Amino acid sequence: MKFIVLLAAIAPPLVFLSYGIAKARGGWKSEATWNAFLVGAVSALAALTIELALSCLLPLERTGAVAEAGITAVLLAALPEESIKFFVLVSLAEKHVDVRRLQDLLMLALAVSLGFATLENFFYVISAGGWKMIAALRAITAVPGHGIDGLAMGALLIRARLSGRAEDVRLALIVPVLLHAAYDFPLLALHKDIGKIWFGTSWLVVIAASSIFVIKLCNRVLAKAIASDRAAGRDDSSIESAGWLIAGGAMVLIAGPSLAAWAFDAKGVEVASVATALSIFPIAFGIDSVLTGLKRRNSRRAAAAQPLDCAP
Repeated sequence: MKFIVLLAAIAPPLVFLSYGIAKARGGWKSEATWNAFLVGAVSALAALTIELALSCLLPLERTGAVAEAGITAVLLAALPEESIKFFVLVSLAEKHVDVRRLQDLLMLALAVSLGFATLENFFYVISAGGWKMIAALRAITAVPGHGIDGLAMGALLIRARLSGRAEDVRLALIVPVLLHAAYDFPLLALHKDIGKIWFGTSWLVVIAASSIFVIKLCNRVLAKAIASDRAAGRDDSSIESAGWLIAGGAMVLIAGPSLAAWAFDAKGVEVASVATALSIFPIAFGIDSVLTGLKRRNSRRAAAAQPLDCAP
């Protein structure tokens, strides 16, 4: 049973990491990626220490419910957590000797974020009475939420390295903080039993908007990173994984709504629309994975079909 609980905590982050590795055309044997993942997990302990200290210093009991949710989302969650992830990424992970391609930054940022999410997820799952339901719901919400922040950080850091502008480096921290706070705020407000319909709807809108924004950002920046890596001769270690993207995306499209449906059925709530709504993250990334895989496979076939120019 202990092994199953452990697997329920660590499997979702690894599944999401596989999406990032395939999308960035990387490999599972990358030492830099696993170092980033492990340091990201350790950084969760540092974030917890900071959050506990801030919770003692901030007079949250003197504020209203909505203000408390907002302060907690920004100052006790988003800012310390994303700041630590950013520090680990630019100070440690990016400087690893195996990091040669710009595309690697997306993998590393995601690995740091999901390492963080793995330890956090482990604590939530082992401390919860109904661990099965907690594990299922976090697998399709909180874990991909951390992944979203990591993808945004990685994509914006790639853009900063391409442009050389200091303001783009700052955006690589600011945007993930805003995404994280926007995700947490309505959820924390719901826990205060205020405006359930309004905040519940807002939370789902944030998830959908974040997914669309980050996926488009990653696709746009990755195309530039691939072109830059090829022009600089750094793309020789890239691994094309169109088949894995298609197969993995299809599995996530099935597994995400299935987990949500099971969780709601276990609670006696048989509402398919609610289960589907909570599956926005896996649905969005499943669709992107399939479409990216198909695009890359078609591009490879088109390149192979080009006649060789043997003219003198």
